[in-house]
Amino acid sequence: MRDVILLDGTCIFCSRLAAFIFRRDREQRFGFANLQGAFAKEVLARHGVMLDIDAIYLIADANTAQEQVLIDGQAGRAIWPRLIGVAVVLRFVPLPLLNLGYRMFARVRYRLFGQYDQCRAPSAEERARFLD
Repeated sequence: MRDVILLDGTCIFCSRLAAFIFRRDREQRFGFANLQGAFAKEVLARHGVMLDIDAIYLIADANTAQEQVLIDGQAGRAIWPRLIGVAVVLRFVPLPLLNLGYRMFARVRYRLFGQYDQCRAPSAEERARFLD
């Protein structure tokens, strides 16, 4: 696991998204951590990034000298083509448009899918790929 996706641990959609990525990521390239957890706070602070619960973050090359934080559209461009081949078209969508799409969806995700009272505990199988 080289890249870590930071997810809102109380978001039902985010939980389902993690399960989808878990099933599709045959190379086990992606790990996961909750936005509300210690790993997220530490890595975002290290890069001077303010935590935004409505953002999706990818920590590329986590815990290496090349580590970088990708947010919203940049994160999507790095995640989806590795899981779904046709998602390569995201590279041709202007980044401001991708960011807008991510932000618009993030603002309504709780209304559409709901929210857990607390972070969902990963299954035994998923636990190995969750950092916290």
